[in-house]
Parts: sequence; structure tokens; C-alpha cells
Amino acid sequence: MKKLKVFLFLLVSIIALNLSAQEQSQAEKISELNEKVNGLLERAATSESDLAKLTKIKVSGYIQSQYQNFETPSLLSKSQNYFSLRRVRVKFTYEATDGVKFVLQPDFAPGNLSLKDAYVVVNEHWKKTFSLWAGKFNRPNYEVEYSSSQRELTERSLVIRTLYPGERAIGAKLEYNPLSVPIHFQLAVLNGADGITINNNAGTNLNAADNIDYDNSKDIMARVTYNLPLGSFGGLDFGAHGYFGSLKSMATTTYSSDYSTVTTAKIGDKIGKNWIGGEFQLFADVLGGLSVKGEYIAGKNASIGYASTTAIPLGVANFQNNFAGYYLYLIKNLGKKNQFAFRYDYYDPNTDINGKDVTIKGYAATANLAKKMSSKSDLATSTFGFAFHHYFDDNIRITACYEIVQNEKVGTTAGVSNYTENYTQNDGQVVLKGLDYSKVVPQNVFTLRIQAKF
Repeated sequence: MKKLKVFLFLLVSIIALNLSAQEQSQAEKISELNEKVNGLLERAATSESDLAKLTKIKVSGYIQSQYQNFETPSLLSKSQNYFSLRRVRVKFTYEATDGVKFVLQPDFAPGNLSLKDAYVVVNEHWKKTFSLWAGKFNRPNYEVEYSSSQRELTERSLVIRTLYPGERAIGAKLEYNPLSVPIHFQLAVLNGADGITINNNAGTNLNAADNIDYDNSKDIMARVTYNLPLGSFGGLDFGAHGYFGSLKSMATTTYSSDYSTVTTAKIGDKIGKNWIGGEFQLFADVLGGLSVKGEYIAGKNASIGYASTTAIPLGVANFQNNFAGYYLYLIKNLGKKNQFAFRYDYYDPNTDINGKDVTIKGYAATANLAKKMSSKSDLATSTFGFAFHHYFDDNIRITACYEIVQNEKVGTTAGVSNYTENYTQNDGQVVLKGLDYSKVVPQNVFTLRIQAKF
């Protein structure tokens, strides 16, 4: 009996110890499982946070692949027809918080890798009418700001390409869009010399640094537009813009574009370049969709020369030229898949000189300055552009464009030969007086382009 009691006591003790060990093991397992769950929750929270950031990033872009044929003998030293990639762009837009946006857009075109856009936009939260831009962005102008992926002709008009090379500039911009009035106002402060080549007497571009200003002066641009609804007919946007800037003189003399006025300058003086323009865009909901758009710009532009040195006795004067230019679009939708566009653009780089004055009027050389004669750079250019677009789908557009370029003709004067220009053939032979500017010089261009957007 006593042995039985001892046996039962040992059995109960063993069972109790096993149960205690199991409870402890179970607690440890529960604790371990708890830690794993918490770890998964933390990872899920981190992933959710990362995903939330990713959803704020928008990626878009487009590729323009094209074939071109140039009808000009001045290009005989190069290929007159070839395939190329005109634009290869990817745009990253990041909405950091409500009202704050970052934009980055590089262009990967072969041989022309560049940064097109890099700016931040901050919108005020109170009335939601003001926004501040800072960085590199499009200058405030209609055709400049109109995306290359949407434009009806393959390239911008000549007056815009001349006044705003590269379209973009580095600076800051304030935009105002009141909620109660359909008006849009832009005011920009820019470096001003973006995209301009300013050579010294050694041929070195003094404005080669794209990220800094060439001088201490800043240029001002302003643009205002108003939207006028026209009921069921459509709408009319109209407005104006102005440019008020200068370049730093590197010469001691400035010539005017009439080839009769000379003014003394000092190195470091401001040589002004100012112009104003008016614009309109008419959109009509008739016959499947029709629009007419145009702009006129006139004012004074400038180029910078350089002073003479001991090594180079003759300097080059600054040059201020009065100019005028305009363009006019007619765009017609042809069903849902096709579109026809016509543009006439005209640019006169020197309104003070007629064709008959070219090579006739000029400034005589002095002890310190080289001679400057009126030349083909003073001739006006007219361009008739025709384009047909086929929208294969929402992402693919096929464009055929033909541009007819007409130069202003030089005059003929007794005892003076017509203004001509040499060109070089593919074999290297120079053809003397090959381009006769008393006639229309062949400069027409055909472009076949495929654009893919994403």
C-alpha cells in the first residue's frame, strides 16, 4: 500500500511537470508567433508607405521617329535625307504633398542628351489662385508652352525658334488664375541668355555654361490670356506677352539695323532686347472640329560682338535689329482618326532693310572695327506648312508634313552682282555662286514622323 502511494505521487509529479513544461512551451510559441505577426504588420506598413509614395509618381513620355528629305543644295556636303530620332523624352511628375509638384524631363535623343525640364511648383492653399515655379521650364508663350507631342506642325514657327532657342530658361515664375474670372497671368524672372551663343575674339562661347547666367542682369517675361466662351459654337482665347531683357556688351560700339546709326558702348553696358506680341486661339465646334490660331511679335533683338585686341586688331560691334514675325494656323479634324493642319509663318529679322539693300548697305571698317555688310541674315522668310495626321490609336500618331520655304529676294543694282553664296558638294568640290538669292533658293523639307506616347 505504501509502495502504491509512492508510485501515485511520482506519477502525479511527472504529469504536473509535463503539463508545466507544455504550458511554458505553448507560451513561448505564442510569444514567438506574436513577434512574427508584429514583424509582418511592420513590413506591411512600410510597404504601404512605399506604395503611397509610388502612387504619387506619374511617368509619361513620347518617342518621335522620323524620315526627312531636304531640298536644298547647301546641304550637299551632308546627307539630304535620313532617318532620325527627333525627341525621346520621359517625364517624371511627383506630387509630394497637396499643392507641391516636382517635374523632371530629360531628352534621350542620340547625340543630344539634355535636360529639358527640372522645376518645382508650389500652389498656395488659401484661395488656390497663385502658384510659384522655380527651376528650368518653358518660357511664357503660347507656341513655346504648347507640347511638342500635340503640336500640329512638326516644329515651331521660325520667329519662335529664333527668339526662344531651346524654348526653356532657368528662373522663377509666378502664375495667377482667379476662380471667378477666366484670366491667366504669368510673370517670369529669367537668366535671359539661355541657348544663345556669344563668342569672344578667340571664338570661345562665353555663354556655354547652361546652368548659370552670362551676366548680372535678369530678363522679365509677362503673359496674360483671357478665355471668352462662345456658347455652343466654341471658345476664343486671346492675350499678349512681352519680353524685357538685355545682354552684356563685350564691344565698344553698337550698330543699328538701319545700317546708318552707330552708338558708342562700354564693355559691360546693357544692350537691350525687348519685344511684345499679341495672340489668339479660336476653337469652333463645327464640321467635326475646327480651330484657327495666330500670333504676331515685333520689337528689337540684339547680338553681342567683342572688342579688338593686340592679337586681333579689328573687333566686332554689337548689333541691334528691329524685327517682326507672325504665324497663322488652320486646323480641321477629318473624322475621329484624321486631322489636317496648315500654317503660314513669316519672320523678318531686320525690318529696316529690304532685299534690294542686301550687300549694298553696310558699315565701313574703321581702325578698330571690321566692316559689316547687310547679308542674307537680313532677309525675310515665309514658310507654308501642310501636315496630315492619322491617329492610329490613343498612343500612336503618324504625320506627313511638307514645308515650302520662300526667302525674300535680293535686288539687282547696276554694277553690283546678285547676292550669291557658295556650297560644297558631297565630293568636296566647292560650287561657286551656287545659291542666287535674287531667286527663291530651294529650302523645302518633307517629314514623315511616327510618334508613340505613353
